[in-house]
Amino acid sequence: MHDYDLILGPLISLSCVAIGLVMLFNGGHHSETKVASILSISIGIWIISAFFSDLPSLANYSLFLNRLVFCALVIIMSSLLYLPYIFPRQTKPAKYIKWPLIIFSMIFSIYAIVTTGIVEHIEFMSWGTNLVYGKFFPIFYYYAMTAITFSLGMFIYHYIKLDKKERLKIIYFLEGLFIFMIITVLIHTVIRSLAGSDEYYRFGNYSAIVFVYFTAYAIAKHHLFNIRIFLTEIAFSLIMSAIVVQAGLSRGIFDLSVNIVILFITSYGGYLLLKSIRTEIKQKEDLAILAQELKEANEHLKEVDKLKDDFLSMASHELNTPIAAIEGYLSMILEEGMGGKIPEKARGYLDSVFVSSKRLASMVKDLLNVSRIESGRIHIIWEQKPVEDIVNQAITEVMSKAREAKHSLTFEEPKHKMPATWFDITRITEVVINILGNAIKYTDPGGKIVARVTNDEHKIVVSVEDNGKGIPKERQQAVFEKFTQVDVMKDEVKGTGLGMYISKRFIELMGGKIWFTSEGAGKGTTFYFSLPIIKEKPSDPHEGEGLVLK
Repeated sequence: MHDYDLILGPLISLSCVAIGLVMLFNGGHHSETKVASILSISIGIWIISAFFSDLPSLANYSLFLNRLVFCALVIIMSSLLYLPYIFPRQTKPAKYIKWPLIIFSMIFSIYAIVTTGIVEHIEFMSWGTNLVYGKFFPIFYYYAMTAITFSLGMFIYHYIKLDKKERLKIIYFLEGLFIFMIITVLIHTVIRSLAGSDEYYRFGNYSAIVFVYFTAYAIAKHHLFNIRIFLTEIAFSLIMSAIVVQAGLSRGIFDLSVNIVILFITSYGGYLLLKSIRTEIKQKEDLAILAQELKEANEHLKEVDKLKDDFLSMASHELNTPIAAIEGYLSMILEEGMGGKIPEKARGYLDSVFVSSKRLASMVKDLLNVSRIESGRIHIIWEQKPVEDIVNQAITEVMSKAREAKHSLTFEEPKHKMPATWFDITRITEVVINILGNAIKYTDPGGKIVARVTNDEHKIVVSVEDNGKGIPKERQQAVFEKFTQVDVMKDEVKGTGLGMYISKRFIELMGGKIWFTSEGAGKGTTFYFSLPIIKEKPSDPHEGEGLVLK
């Protein structure tokens, strides 16, 4: 036996056993993983038994060890025979083959150990032991050839029938089997002829590690084990096997002690490495699950939000008609005197109803605007008009409310005419009225409100300044959100909290920007919005539909 055999034999056999245990540890509840583990461990037993049988120091046990080789080979062939029935897909005949095959393998493997039917006796040669086969060796030989041929044929059949993803798993298995078979055939034919003996037969045994590794990888890919952990565990097992072999070959107590220390340190370091990898992967898997759950929750929220928008749109449309009718009849009774003289007490009640109907109409209008904005059913009707005219018109509309509150409402008209630009007159008027209305509502009686219009080369800026209650700093970020009112005002002023959200969206649809400044509660507020100066009318894909959509 050569010196390299003293290292390769134990190292490869321990590696096969280690890979089998890694597979069993990672997925032993799967049938194909159990069979692949048995296959790998049996190959390790086969290699180590053949290795020890050639050691002169174990000559007395050589016959038993050689018979143990064939015991392991029987289990290997039975595993190969059964594996195609359960990998990569479970087939129906598997359950009828399992127990007969197990019973046959047990009987045949025991027979190989305790009788002379497979190995009659051995002859000691300079390179190791030469086997003299018994009369039942041909049965083993044909069984082995049948198992290999059947397994190979079945996997090729699976390869043809299965889809691309499952084919890849079979390719790994077949690659390992072909490499193992080619090396074994070469050694037992070409190398044997050149050497004139079986001196190098062990290299055929050693090549089984390739088959074991490819089979393990195919099984791991099939069950979606985490390949990173799986390969790390196998690499760690190979390293540990090498250290164990090195320790076994130690010369003297000192070398043995050093190797034992190295083995301990490596074991502990490997344990920490595997633990950290498992923890990291577990965290990533948890994050992936959370991300999926979050994605599903977002999809659900989108559906709920769409249902909400659809409901608001439907409800707003349905409410609009009766509210308009109520407003119309009340206006005819109170303002036009239809129906005759109304008692003062009744008039007071009707006035309250009229005010409430107007507020309700305003709320429905806001809800309709939100619904149309969020469903993309609002577009801009581009028209050209001086912005200062819009501000004047808006002030005229809200002046009566300002006088009721005893406010001073003024417009500091620009000294120079503003550049002409394109915008939606109706929407901008609504924005200005909304900002002025907020200034009137949120300023104590006798307040001062000033509107201004300025410009630079690129934009026109409209501002409304008041000396009212101001906006608390902790609430300033929420001003342009839906259903938001400032804390200091919400108990005193009723509304939907949609006005500024709608104004912001209108301005953004026209390419502008809206913002405000406020030093805090009680220090007044100035709202601004800007419009870009557009020299040519923007294209409108809904040209001609404006009256309907508007």
